[in-house]
Amino acid sequence: MRRQEFTLPIERCPSCRAIGTFHVKGRIDDIPYFGEVMETLLSCDNCNFRHADVMCLGERKPMRYEFRITSESDLVVRVVKSSTGTIKVPELGVTIEPGPASEGYVSNIEGVLNRIEQAVKLALREANAARRRSGEAVIEKLDAIRAGKLKAKLIVVDPFGHSAIVDERAKKRELNLLKAG
Repeated sequence: MRRQEFTLPIERCPSCRAIGTFHVKGRIDDIPYFGEVMETLLSCDNCNFRHADVMCLGERKPMRYEFRITSESDLVVRVVKSSTGTIKVPELGVTIEPGPASEGYVSNIEGVLNRIEQAVKLALREANAARRRSGEAVIEKLDAIRAGKLKAKLIVVDPFGHSAIVDERAKKRELNLLKAG
């Protein structure tokens, strides 16, 4: 259920400094299991700058979620990744850490795998022969996971608890960030 949409007037684009071309749009929704969530989109018509984010507005406990992908039907499982969340797929050797340009999004497992594939393909453009073979092997594994031929684990960790795998089969546990290891 949508709660509130908003736009903010910004005079200049922070990237190209153009006047009147920068837009900030957003909305606040009340999402089951998460409470109030704010989605934002920043964009510039002049330089094509774009940044999207999803932020939970309430406080949450640090959490870790694990989901075992075993079939094509698992690809529809909902994934919420905030800008503070980390995604791991150990079978691919992939860890996506948050950084200054990290974006939040709401997707599903297939969408997460597609994002990984796009990142690998982008990296392959500049890769040497050894890295190219490694990247191509990751893409082959992604195809096998999507086809239900290779089982894989999707892990989502968020120290602020704003990310999640939304499925009753997902294993979830609260993180104790004060313990070492």
